[in-house]
Amino acid sequence: MTQAEVLRALDARAAGQWGLVTTAQAKLDGVQGVQLLRLERSGALESVGHGVYRLAASPSPEHLKIKVAWLRLDPGIPVRDRRTDGPRSGVVSHTSACAVHGLGGLPGDPVELTVSSRRTTRDETVVLHRAATDAEDVTVVDGLPVTTVPRTVVDLLAIGADAARTGVFVAEAAARGLVRVDDLAPRVVGFADAYGLPAGVSGAELLDFLCERAGRPVRARKAGRPALKPGGAAVRDAGPGASSGPERKRPTIWEVAKRAGVSHQTVSRFLKNDSGMKPATRERIERAVAELDYRPNLMARSMRTQQSHRITVVLPELSGFVPIPLLRGASAAAHEAGYMTDVVGLEGGESRRARSVLSLLETRQADGVLSLVSLGDLGDLAGGRGAGQWPVVVLGEYDDKLQSRGRLADGRPAEEILRHLADQGHRRFLHVAGSQDWASARNRRAVYVEAVERLGLESYGVVDGDWSVRSGYEAARDLPAHSGVTAVLAANDYVALGVLRGFQDRGMRVPEEMSVFGWDDEEFTRYFSPSISTVHINKEEVGRQAMLSLLALLRGEPEPKSEVTDLFHLVPRGSSGPAPR
Repeated sequence: MTQAEVLRALDARAAGQWGLVTTAQAKLDGVQGVQLLRLERSGALESVGHGVYRLAASPSPEHLKIKVAWLRLDPGIPVRDRRTDGPRSGVVSHTSACAVHGLGGLPGDPVELTVSSRRTTRDETVVLHRAATDAEDVTVVDGLPVTTVPRTVVDLLAIGADAARTGVFVAEAAARGLVRVDDLAPRVVGFADAYGLPAGVSGAELLDFLCERAGRPVRARKAGRPALKPGGAAVRDAGPGASSGPERKRPTIWEVAKRAGVSHQTVSRFLKNDSGMKPATRERIERAVAELDYRPNLMARSMRTQQSHRITVVLPELSGFVPIPLLRGASAAAHEAGYMTDVVGLEGGESRRARSVLSLLETRQADGVLSLVSLGDLGDLAGGRGAGQWPVVVLGEYDDKLQSRGRLADGRPAEEILRHLADQGHRRFLHVAGSQDWASARNRRAVYVEAVERLGLESYGVVDGDWSVRSGYEAARDLPAHSGVTAVLAANDYVALGVLRGFQDRGMRVPEEMSVFGWDDEEFTRYFSPSISTVHINKEEVGRQAMLSLLALLRGEPEPKSEVTDLFHLVPRGSSGPAPR
């Protein structure tokens, strides 16, 4: 591979994982260690950890040490394919989770990760904790799987972390509406003794003690209730009382498990939409969830006025395809308005996704939600509150499998391609289609067939492809030498790459003997030889406009009326030209 080819391969790998790539990932693309060393010496790569490099052209990501340590847990697996429940999996936890959540000011060294199976590390800057993590104890922040705020508090107390520093974390999380002391109390009551508090102290009193040690009390004590201190002594406080009667506690996963007569791990599997679960078990858990109303209650009015300054972007699930340009545009608009963005994949159907979205909003983990997929009717789950009252915008440009639909699936640019090539003298065409399971592939094919007839051109036919390089290569390889075809419309850039390479292997010159046109304007199309003609889709602006609509909703302003007028435009490059004479 040439140096340029190596850089292209590394750039593709680093996309979606903060500009970072591991030696193991590079090896999968045929890039050898000596080539990485040369690129490092030339300044194109920067070594940021054993076996991990940062592309010099990429900005240094926030929490670099944490991301490097997490990548090294399973260095051969791309971020988009990583799981949190595999034998080599792990999540960011303890003080590192505090740092990623931006809470507590706890020291970020060493990096702390929690793994599910026994593992060791020779890296003195990394600490591995072994423990199980349920799905509800993990969230995704900037692409990193991180323990939730409540689980992080439990982890800190379990290792006897400094009381004052832990108290700062709890107080800041409570102030931002990311946790409620009364909800967290049952999970931490067992740690009171470790901090030298008297027998019988409640979890709420332990949390009060931690926050008071930090000088950040989260609520006033009731009149006459003693302030706790280690060793069993107490300091009497005759100050004004706090609020009256206790609030109803929200149900926990353990209560759901008890009601359904199963383990909490089984409930966790249900929440993950485990398809292998017995129907009878699933029915019992569904009934328990409904009876207990298992989701966070609405926060108090005063808590609603606080902001997390975070916006969550919802995908149906974190799969191999992530619409990076659209997310880039949405994130840029959010950042300009002072918000951080978190991208989460929510498995299951509309109602499960909607319940998760309501939980994010009610617990103030997010000020607003931009969903790329349908959430159904939020009003049905909102306890009488109308769906339109929630700070949620549903873009709706993708289905549950992240297959494009609506504007992004418009096939009309296929006619523009035909007109452009016809103006250059082409009359006989071939179309290599994408998978017909996708609306975008069906639309491009239909427009191609109709436009050929309407423009008085000729079609040799349509080859059924599957979006892959291989399908394009085979179509070019199998095209008869005397077909009369002088131009090929490929369903996407990967198919176009296969078509181009197939003709080159046959000894045909592109574009002198055959023109090739792709679709999507993938980055590699600019660097292949010849560069590939394509259709650019302004997905960044689609994401930006959707985020601007959500920001207007958050501010109580009218929705912007602007539309993406130049959603598609042709980008002729070196792979297309005049028809051969």
